[in-house]
Amino acid sequence: MLNEQNLIAYLENTLPPDERALVEAELERDPQQRRQIVRHMQLDAALHAALGESKSNERVKQSVLAVICGESEEAIKQQVLVDTGSTSRPSSILQLLSSIFRRPAWALAAATACIAIFLGVWFATRHAPLALAIETPTQVALASGMVIPKSGDSIRAGDATLATVTFADGTILHLEPGAEIRLESVTTPPRHGGKQLKLINGSISATVAKQPPGLPLLIQTPHALVTVVGTEFDLTVGTNQTQLEVEHGLVEFSGTGSTNPLAVAAGELAVATKGLPQAQRLARNPYFWPFSSASPWNTPLGSGAKFEPLPGQPFLAAGPLVRAMRGRHPFFGRPTDTVRRVWVGGEVRAEVRLGENALPPTGLIEPVVLMQRARRYALELQTVQVRPDGDLEAADIERTDLAGSGLSPSAIPAKPFGLSSLGGLIRMGELSGGIRHALSARVHRERLGGRSSFQKPSTVWPAVGGDAPDEAMLNVGTLLAIPPGVDIRALVGNSGAAYELARAMQDYGVYISGYGNAAFALVRGEAELNVADEDKILNELVPLLQVVANNTEATPGGGGTPRREAAPALPIQTR
Repeated sequence: MLNEQNLIAYLENTLPPDERALVEAELERDPQQRRQIVRHMQLDAALHAALGESKSNERVKQSVLAVICGESEEAIKQQVLVDTGSTSRPSSILQLLSSIFRRPAWALAAATACIAIFLGVWFATRHAPLALAIETPTQVALASGMVIPKSGDSIRAGDATLATVTFADGTILHLEPGAEIRLESVTTPPRHGGKQLKLINGSISATVAKQPPGLPLLIQTPHALVTVVGTEFDLTVGTNQTQLEVEHGLVEFSGTGSTNPLAVAAGELAVATKGLPQAQRLARNPYFWPFSSASPWNTPLGSGAKFEPLPGQPFLAAGPLVRAMRGRHPFFGRPTDTVRRVWVGGEVRAEVRLGENALPPTGLIEPVVLMQRARRYALELQTVQVRPDGDLEAADIERTDLAGSGLSPSAIPAKPFGLSSLGGLIRMGELSGGIRHALSARVHRERLGGRSSFQKPSTVWPAVGGDAPDEAMLNVGTLLAIPPGVDIRALVGNSGAAYELARAMQDYGVYISGYGNAAFALVRGEAELNVADEDKILNELVPLLQVVANNTEATPGGGGTPRREAAPALPIQTR
């Protein structure tokens, strides 16, 4: 049975083909309905022809409706100003008449008689200023509660809380802490209708439903314009640049003043920088290859590196290594995951999104790293407990800049030696595609100098916060590497996991980042082999490691000509 809603959708050509066929079949059986549809189409076409696409169309349409309802001229003027400022522009007069006044389709015949009347009203009111309508969200979920925004409103997430902006078609924007958007037209000349907003600062994650033809979602930042038909992406605004990462689909990204947008596809990262009109793709993603090009974690060994034998006994003196690789993969949250608070010392220090499957194990002593889409930093937690309500309790929390050095100037509970827990992790695909950074390892506490309690072992640069270096022992921060004279290809071949590990140990080295109960344990992230293969490879490679004696802040990697090219640059983190 036909109703007003599917008739409107039929005339607007928004019904799926199967539902459109059902409407046409019903019209074939009902001549009266068919004649009425034809009259509506004629009226709609006549009004479009008369009004065109000028910016005053919306006022004219509202005035026609006001006359039909018998309103006074003054009331008409006031109502037009209100309606055009907050109502999305319909794609036809029919939709406007039916949706705003909730009149049944047969009532549209009255509008035909008013066409002569509205012309006079149009001229009487054309002097009034008029705001162009944009599509506004149906609701905004803030920490303080739900609100219904209107055109021109600013929406800001709290400094430590999240916000969710929802549109009628299912498009959702997730605002990260401190992010601010403004609901207003962004084009010059202003575009009439569709979703438009300005991202003033901060980060958002967006899941965008397929937008109507000719009306893509437009997001303007201080440095760029983003054009979206339908996809998932993250957008971050800093002081000097805007950064875009596309999760699915394709997004157009152009710098301020540019007429040549960059098409950014799924898995790609791009940046628009202040003063440079053309957006650029980034060569690496800080989520999977973090820290600056100059970070010790990304610095290759140089030709000036000096090698010394390992002090004390060999790592394998007490027997082969067992479980020679230990996992520490970051926990990733998605915008649709549950919002959870992170408590430290009885107060909420952060809000994160984590699904049930991404929660860290209860009572985990090892450091925990939380990664969130659209954030260009990681949250590092120490000693995590999952509370009964699903929130997290931690002994300490620290924010780590993914474009920074990966080091802290002083020791803190979340980073007891100033070294980020992200440093040196072997990520997915690196054991086959190549490791382009230093590695991280733990050694037995008895191999380290420092206090006998081992609460404060000896440290050397880049580690901090421990006792003075001990030349007769290893130290947290010591860089180990396979000397350049060792022919690793003769030992492990030219490809495969063993070759990639050996090459990383020779070109970048392994930092001692802490201690444990094993003689030696390499720390990995998401990448893994079966335990037997890991142990076999490391029992072959670890005995080859020696100390890089001149790895200092003045001569990182020993100085001289680097063995590998520097890591591609990342935008400077500004939040």
